[in-house]
Amino acid sequence: MDENRWTLRVHAVSKGPSTVFVRHSQFEAGEPLRFDPTYKQVTALEYLLSAIGADLVGGLQVIARRQSLKVTEIEAAVSCKLNNPLTYLGVVGEDGHSGVEQVAVTVYVSSEETEDTIRQVWDEVLKRSPLVNTLKPAMRLDLTVKLVR
Repeated sequence: MDENRWTLRVHAVSKGPSTVFVRHSQFEAGEPLRFDPTYKQVTALEYLLSAIGADLVGGLQVIARRQSLKVTEIEAAVSCKLNNPLTYLGVVGEDGHSGVEQVAVTVYVSSEETEDTIRQVWDEVLKRSPLVNTLKPAMRLDLTVKLVR
C-alpha cells in the first residue's frame, strides 16, 4: 500500500445524490453546483469549501494543542468566487469557465493567548495545510485569522 495515497469511492444511480464511502463512513453529495437556495443536498462545491475550512480549523486545533495553548473556540467563515458560474449551466454566449478563482477564509479564534502567539500558530497552520498548499498555485487564497475575546 502506498503510504502517501488516500482513497475513497463515490457511487451514484441515475437520479439522486452521490454517496461517498471513505474508511468506515459515508455521506451524500449533491450536484456540483446549484443556484437554488432551497436545494436540500450539499453540493460538491460546498464540500470543497467545507474541506478548506475544516483543514484550517482542524490544523489550528492540532497545533494549539501540541503547544499547550488555551484555545476555547474556532470558527471559519468561507466563501469563494467562481470565474463564471453560468458556463456550468451551458448558457450560450458566456465566456470563461466555472472554476473557482478565489477563496476567502476568515478564521476566528477565541483564546486567552496573545495575538502574536495566535499569528505564529496560524503561520504554522498555513505552512502545513495540505489543501492550502495544493490550492495556492491554482487560485487566489485570502486567508485571515482574527483573535476574539
